Amino acid sequence: YFFLHSKSDTPEYALKAVNEAIAAHDTRKFNRVVDADQLLSTIYDGFVEGLTESDQSMTPEAREAITNFTQMLRQPIINSLKAAIETYVETGSPEQTSEPDDGFLAASEIMERAGLSKLDYRGIDGVSLDENNPNRAIADVRFYQSEAANEFVFKVAIEKDDDSDWRITRLENFREFTELVAQTRRAALDKYLEQTSEINLRHDQTIREAEQKYGAILSLGSLGRAQTRFDLKVLLTDVVKKDWEVRKQELFGVEVPKAAEPLQNLRMRICDLSIESAADYAKWMEDKKSATVKSADEKHKQVLVLLDEEKLLIGRMTRR
Repeated sequence: YFFLHSKSDTPEYALKAVNEAIAAHDTRKFNRVVDADQLLSTIYDGFVEGLTESDQSMTPEAREAITNFTQMLRQPIINSLKAAIETYVETGSPEQTSEPDDGFLAASEIMERAGLSKLDYRGIDGVSLDENNPNRAIADVRFYQSEAANEFVFKVAIEKDDDSDWRITRLENFREFTELVAQTRRAALDKYLEQTSEINLRHDQTIREAEQKYGAILSLGSLGRAQTRFDLKVLLTDVVKKDWEVRKQELFGVEVPKAAEPLQNLRMRICDLSIESAADYAKWMEDKKSATVKSADEKHKQVLVLLDEEKLLIGRMTRR
């Protein structure tokens, strides 16, 4: 009903023409009703403002530095997004038929970071003329954002140009959308950190108890005795190695937000090395070969280094 009753000299018609242009892969018609340069400029500015304002821990100096830096990237990113839009209108797909260039990849990345790749179009709620400007209207365009598990209504500005044609020119509230996405991702990251912290604390306690038992076994015997080595082997295999395997499975079962993927990958590597190290130490209790204990020591040293990296990563994530 909305589109069927849209006259050619109304802002509603501009929205209708966008759909028609995309369906027909008509870039010329699309550009007549969409001012891509101005539209993308407001999107980029809102994106930067939303990200900087959503980080409450950022100092004014840091915020100014980031703003200055993002201004350097402003035009290249806008150009990349514009090229991606033209590709979509021409082909009906965001994927290029030829090998994608760096610009296209940059467009895909910023769409992911901005939360635009998680949008599902729901409809147009209405169009209202600006009471103070008859040449300007606002369309309420509703989308579902899967990360936030909620709908968001974009305020799309449609304005008359010098030829009295209505064109889509701005997204008035993209900053608010960016803040919504940032808050959603912050909450997901906090949830991940809380859940994995509980897992690690619980298993760290088991490892500490195993280390105390290891020392107690050695204090009652010596590595030269077969029974002592057997008892240590059982401890390493049935407690230490098994506990790291269970920890890995529990960490693997936690939902990992994109921002936590580097930390999650690091933790998987720590678990793998700890499992291998415990297995090597247990094997050494049987074969008594220097190569076996050397392998175990090297893996244990790598674990210690990675644990320091883990602390640094968690510190940076916590300060966000």
